[in-house]
Amino acid sequence: METEAVVNTVAGVDCFVSLPRQLLHALQSTSSSPLPPLLPVELRSGDRRWSVAWSGSSSSSSAIEVARVFAESISLPDGTVVKVRVLPNVPKATLVTVEPETEDDWEVLELNAELAEAAILSQVRILHETMKFPLWLHDRTVIRFSVVSTFPSKGVVQLVPGTEVAVAPKRRDRNLKAKKSQEKECNNVKALLRVQETDRSAFHEADVKGFELRVALTSIAYIHPETAKKHSLESLQLISVSPRIPLKGSAKKDEALNMKNSEASKVAENGTSSAKKEPRQAILRLVFSDLAAKGHLMMVESLRLYLGAGLHSCE
Repeated sequence: METEAVVNTVAGVDCFVSLPRQLLHALQSTSSSPLPPLLPVELRSGDRRWSVAWSGSSSSSSAIEVARVFAESISLPDGTVVKVRVLPNVPKATLVTVEPETEDDWEVLELNAELAEAAILSQVRILHETMKFPLWLHDRTVIRFSVVSTFPSKGVVQLVPGTEVAVAPKRRDRNLKAKKSQEKECNNVKALLRVQETDRSAFHEADVKGFELRVALTSIAYIHPETAKKHSLESLQLISVSPRIPLKGSAKKDEALNMKNSEASKVAENGTSSAKKEPRQAILRLVFSDLAAKGHLMMVESLRLYLGAGLHSCE
């Protein structure tokens, strides 16, 4: 027999459901004996199914009431309309292996192992593999678990006195910092590329009140797919672009070429130039395009001028 009802999530500190009186009467009418103190129940909505347990409480409304934290753990949305049926012949588990969801959960469990052991049977009675469930400590601290395995291994099982519950540890990785450093080093790819002016076809053209406008994005740079592959760069990857720092021996020569008058040129040649400017950089999104020549980075003129990079210079 299946009966339809609505799910309401409420404040609660266990993984049992409260059933409305009307539903309890309907379930009782189909049974020749009183309902057991623990009743495995399946809730179904479309292709989704949730296995839960009723332990004798009735809801204060015409809806099935589920603790909000438990409903979130099993992904049961508030207001879901479900078909309800009793699960027959649910086997008793002899062994259940669970794992804390996070390292924080594991550390809280280690500090409260005895309390958690005493609380689990009073809060959780129906489980299946891959199921997630919370456990309340002191009615306020919540630790979350996922079921790794059960024995019997198929379908839904009951936790009963005598069921062995094994907890797989989830310790923090002591080498996490070193691993992150290695990953950062691997991802820190540097490439020396020449600058190419943006092709006209990369501009977006629009007519605004008789004026022809050409718009180009200054937040992206174009690169040929083969060049990107050579340097292990990915499409839409964020990159930092800055002008190449000239070699020490050529610095004075480059500076002298940029001077606009003979007096400034003379100062540069004597090595008494004005204060050096800090090199600029830009954070851009990389876009693959065949318009970009191989070995080049194509960008708009305004961005190139901001960086102080000449055409075909190395970046």
